[in-house]
Amino acid sequence: SSCSETCPVVSSSLVIMATFCTHPLRAAAAAAATVLLLSRGSESRLGDRQLTGSHGQSQSLHGFQYYASSTIYGDTPMTSCGSLDTRELVRGTEYFAVASAQAMQADFDTEAHGGGCSWECQTASGTKIDRCTYEHPAGTLSNSFPIAGCSCRQVGACMCGKAGPGTGTASGTAPMGCFTCGRGHFLQRNPYQLDSQDGYQLNGKEIKVVVADVCPYGPNTKWCPAVPGEQNIAGALNHFDFATTPDVKYDNNFFVFTPEVCSDELLRRMRNATSCPASTWPGAAVER
Repeated sequence: SSCSETCPVVSSSLVIMATFCTHPLRAAAAAAATVLLLSRGSESRLGDRQLTGSHGQSQSLHGFQYYASSTIYGDTPMTSCGSLDTRELVRGTEYFAVASAQAMQADFDTEAHGGGCSWECQTASGTKIDRCTYEHPAGTLSNSFPIAGCSCRQVGACMCGKAGPGTGTASGTAPMGCFTCGRGHFLQRNPYQLDSQDGYQLNGKEIKVVVADVCPYGPNTKWCPAVPGEQNIAGALNHFDFATTPDVKYDNNFFVFTPEVCSDELLRRMRNATSCPASTWPGAAVER
């Protein structure tokens, strides 16, 4: 979809301008939400190895391990993964820079760069609550809205996150913190046609992604789960916010993927550019 509206969104410790696509989508920053899904007619098991759609069909993940929703926020010269420049990081490579949901990198050094990554939420009347829940019409996330006018804010810098306990195939939340990579494929399925019969067909070609930023829950309650095992409004356990628009017919399509080791060149670039301490480097954080 074409992106026409721009709004300030917190990505890492910075306020940047992130693009929202025509069906208002939250792009950037992450963490969790116990989301109220009212579209029970299109209920799906997402993030699992099998996706069961509203018509009872069982769809595979095309050989990939995980399932994610996606948005686009635009390149930035400063990210949560140690001030990486998303455009320069992937220039001349086959990779797309992404911000991963807070749930996918929920382990933050409480002493580095302002410390930790949490959130505070309240209703429109000022009542403190732990999470926001959403309502939306059956079969589509168009015209969705937070119940009781709920809103949240980020607490902490959310810098240099790495995959924490609870990530992995058992929970369905991928271990994708800073400096991790993966390969994957977009599906035809998007959040506005959840009942589409051909939604689980592949869309475009396989691509590679590298996590250069975080999508914190606080400013992005709609899309970015807070802790492993929690789903977003779309029922997905994972979310990627792309810095660059993928070369596919794109309308916030869902994405299937598998973590893998980054290329030597990309690892060299990240090690040379990041300001994150050595203790936050993921090492063997991805499943091999």
